[in-house]
Parts: sequence; C-alpha cells; structure tokens
Amino acid sequence: MRVLRRPVPDDARPVGCALVLLVFSAVFAAAAVPSLPGFGALLYLLVGVAGVLLCGAGLATAVGRFLARRPVLELDERGVRLPAPWPWPRTRDRVLDWTDLASAIVWSTPSPRGRRTVTGLAFLPTAAAAERTLPPPSAEILALGLDDVPGVASARWATRIQPGWDADAERILAEVRRRGLPAVDARTR
Repeated sequence: MRVLRRPVPDDARPVGCALVLLVFSAVFAAAAVPSLPGFGALLYLLVGVAGVLLCGAGLATAVGRFLARRPVLELDERGVRLPAPWPWPRTRDRVLDWTDLASAIVWSTPSPRGRRTVTGLAFLPTAAAAERTLPPPSAEILALGLDDVPGVASARWATRIQPGWDADAERILAEVRRRGLPAVDARTR
C-alpha cells in the first residue's frame, strides 16, 4: 500500500510566500545597483542577493515537493516505510520491518490554531527494535495513557495524517491488522 499526498489548497501558501519574498529580494538587490560602489549599496546588494538565493531555494523546495509525488507512507511485504521528504535522498527513509513492529495507533489532538483536529499516526516498535535506534520516548503518545497497547512510544515512527492523503486512517489500520498486529484507533477514547 502506497499512500500519496494529493495537492490541497493549503499547498499554495508556501509557494506564494516564497515567490513574493523572491520578488522583493530581487527588487531589493536591483535597487542597490545604481548606487554602487558605496558601502550602503554594496550591503543592500549582498542582502538582496542572499534573499534571492534563499527564497529561490525555498521556492524550488516547495514546488519540488509538490511535483515529486514521493509517497508519504508505504506499507509493503517488508514492513513500514516513512519516506524522507523531497529533496532528501531515499536513503534517509525510516524503515521498520513487520517483525520489529508491535502495534499501530491513531490519535487526534486539537490544532494549535484551534480550528481543526490534528490526526497522528504512530507505529510502535518492539522493545528490541526501539533499543537499536535509541529514540526518545514521545511525550504526546505517552500522554494518551494507552498502557494496554504493546510497543514503545517513539517519535521516530510517528507522523501526522495530513489533508490530501489518498488513504485514510481506517485503511492504514486495516492494512496493519491484515498483518496480524494490533491497531488502535484512539480518536474515540
């Protein structure tokens, strides 16, 4: 099962912000050119060029993630894979074999902005698998108080189910259950 993220209207915000900042940085740098070789003009030019480079990189990253179509989650015969976001190489993917997985959990928390709820998804590794990666315990997962769920609460194997995912939490948990592992939906607790 490959979970892809479809474009949503909120994806336009980082692209638009980077584009606006890029334009203002270019104007900032261009305004300094007529006053060269003065110190102030050189300073404005350097700041403008730095802004163009940084905002150009931000724009390329935002557009690249939009166009890369890299999956956000993969559940296959080997196990669970949380792919690294573009432009990071796939060698940085987080992989957890089914034999190292104790359970999966879905939970909801209110958004910091207060309008929506944020749905989290965590794959809880076995104690032996958690010792190999030495992840710090996740306070958010521990705060759920799910002592009856097997596995180690680890932030390394947690992600948010974002708008635009082509599979919902129920389909992901059903795939985990199909592998014979416990899957808990804690949104109703």
